[in-house]
Amino acid sequence: MGTETTSPPGTTIQRQLRPWQRLARRYDVRRSRHGRLPWLAYTLTATNIVILAFLVFDTPLGQAVKNLSPRLIAVAGAVTDIGRLASILAAIAVVFAVSLSVIRRRSPAHRRYRTAHLIRIVAYVSLSVVSTSIIVNLLKDAIGRARPLLYDQYGILGFEPFHGGFLFQSFPSAHSANVGALFVALALLFPRFRLLFVSVGLWLGASRIIIGVHYPSDVAAGLALGAWIAFAVAILFSRFGLVFSTGRDGWPRPRLNHGLR
Repeated sequence: MGTETTSPPGTTIQRQLRPWQRLARRYDVRRSRHGRLPWLAYTLTATNIVILAFLVFDTPLGQAVKNLSPRLIAVAGAVTDIGRLASILAAIAVVFAVSLSVIRRRSPAHRRYRTAHLIRIVAYVSLSVVSTSIIVNLLKDAIGRARPLLYDQYGILGFEPFHGGFLFQSFPSAHSANVGALFVALALLFPRFRLLFVSVGLWLGASRIIIGVHYPSDVAAGLALGAWIAFAVAILFSRFGLVFSTGRDGWPRPRLNHGLR
């Protein structure tokens, strides 16, 4: 007589579930584990920073931007396009290709795990940046704030909603929003280097002010929006156990060195 092998009931059920059903079960399990996140505190803080920048810094910088050092403007102009969506996606594609070539040198089992995890990380960063870009461009068109280039005609209160065109797309800064999403995503993935990533993001945002195409409040709003979206997407991924796990305090914790479960 042959011997029968049995599997734990949970294993059989797990195998019968479709991928999206397994993800849904992961979400349900993790949904009750997280603590309350300070969304309201973050929103109030970011809003107050934007308002203060608007009231205190926009006018003097709007008046002074034409008198900045040409050398400083040249340096800022050389780095500012890092915040373009196309530039960020191209950089992500290059990093993905290089990482994939390195992974292929590993053993088959190790390669399979690393490739899957790399794809999820790229998906997280890309989703954060692309979502931010879509939202910020809809907002800036709807708000229609005149750029500092038109300060003499409009001042800081020049708003023409749905005007369209480059000169009326100042608030929020799309470059700054993309940068905020990218570098906060990297800070969440690699917390050891979070101060470096945040510092680089702030300087890239400031480059939009230096070259005279955005007010400080535009940049502050863009950075805050991008940061918020990257954090929210990280929370979503952590609920499914993808890329991040959920800490006891509710914050996403990177799973860069852990198996996929």
